[in-house]
Amino acid sequence: KALSYASRVLIMDEPTAALTVGEVERLFDIMRKLAATGVGIVYISHRLEEVPDIADRVTVMRDGRVAGVTEPHAPQAELVRLLVGRSLDELYPARARSAGKTLLRLKDASFKLARESAGWQPPSGISLEVREGEIVGLAGIMGAGRTELLSALYGTGLAGRWQGEVAVDGRPVKLDSIDAARKAGIAFVTDDRRGSGLMLRMAVGLNLVMSVIRRISPAGLMSPRRQAEAVKQSFGQFDIRPKNPDISVGALSGGNQQKVVLAKEILGNPRLLLLDEPTRGVDVGAKGEIYARLRALAAQGLGILVASSEMPELIGLCDRIVVLRQGRNVAEFIGGVDEHTVLAAANGREA
Repeated sequence: KALSYASRVLIMDEPTAALTVGEVERLFDIMRKLAATGVGIVYISHRLEEVPDIADRVTVMRDGRVAGVTEPHAPQAELVRLLVGRSLDELYPARARSAGKTLLRLKDASFKLARESAGWQPPSGISLEVREGEIVGLAGIMGAGRTELLSALYGTGLAGRWQGEVAVDGRPVKLDSIDAARKAGIAFVTDDRRGSGLMLRMAVGLNLVMSVIRRISPAGLMSPRRQAEAVKQSFGQFDIRPKNPDISVGALSGGNQQKVVLAKEILGNPRLLLLDEPTRGVDVGAKGEIYARLRALAAQGLGILVASSEMPELIGLCDRIVVLRQGRNVAEFIGGVDEHTVLAAANGREA
């Protein structure tokens, strides 16, 4: 459609956000052919790995200003420095020096589905712990069961029941519904913020208070004062921009939408936070802010269990990494481990 006007300049804003690897390669091939015919292309992306594959020149913007211009094959560390104003080594905050008591304990825990479902990998014989002040990562190839484990713990997955030991704060719990999970002090951030994490047409402020609606609505009537206090707290904690609670949350950038999703769950004062792909579709600057906030929350005693397909994220952010394969935990490593070691375990090979 864009090319039907015989355009000489084509602006592409995050065109690969929802594409598969094969589709991305096809798109890049088309772009190269267009450029060869004389079409100028402005390509906007937060995926740094795409830059050397497609760009002839890179202009980095930060806070509405040009932060620098560089060659496409510049080291990724240089691009990160221009994007966030600090070095790649500073993107991930320091790990916890110690952890508190055990918040979540799974021992030989399996989730038995009420009805089998193709493509859904239920947790099977899982044993892991998450302690106060600790960020634990879940690694594994696609289909390993990372998302299924988190959704089963929160009661949003397929119908079924847990077998084996499932304990929160040292007490056995029956995690068969969202209500049961929230009463146990568990919060969950989905991997699909636009589909199931936010109400895109509603205001930012209303999205923020949805998880604490009972707390701010004594006698069934929403208190404007309590709502304003909760919204102000979230804006301060997560630096949501613009600082306007009345605009539609769908109008925010991906990074700020993700901050709203996180802030919404933190308002409920959980003990344990489950995160599924917490920085998917988020630029590197917002990633750094989210990492810093998660580490600050952990320092306050929150336990965090995070599933991510981005290996550098798990290695840089987490205190421990649990590797899943076919629904089971097959290895565990301390944060900072070599990426090849984790990948070897995920694929069932020696490092």
